[in-house]
Amino acid sequence: MEEELGPFQDIWDAWQEVHDEVADKPLSHFRRATDIQFDELEEHLAVGDRDAAAREVVDIISIALNTMRWLGHTPAEIGEIARARAEHRMKGQAAQILAKYEEKYGI
Repeated sequence: MEEELGPFQDIWDAWQEVHDEVADKPLSHFRRATDIQFDELEEHLAVGDRDAAAREVVDIISIALNTMRWLGHTPAEIGEIARARAEHRMKGQAAQILAKYEEKYGI
C-alpha cells in the first residue's frame, strides 16, 4: 500500500472499504459533514476538552481526504497536489492569504 499521505495514510486506508459509497455522495455531503465536525469541535472546546477537539480536527482532515477521493485522486496525486499548492500558493504568502480572508470575508 502506498504511503504517500504520511501520517494520514491510515485514515485513507480506513475509508478504502467504502470507497464506492464515498464516490457516490454529493458534494453537499462533505460540506455538511465538515459543519458537523466543526460543531463538535466547538462543543469540546466549550468544556475545555482540547484532546477531544483535536480528534475532531482529525475527522475534518478525514473528510477533506474523502473529498479528494470523491474527486478521483489517489494518495500519490493528493501528495503532489498538496506539495504544489503549498509551494505555489502558500509559501511566502500566508500573511496575504490571511489578509484576503479578513478583507473579503471579514474573518
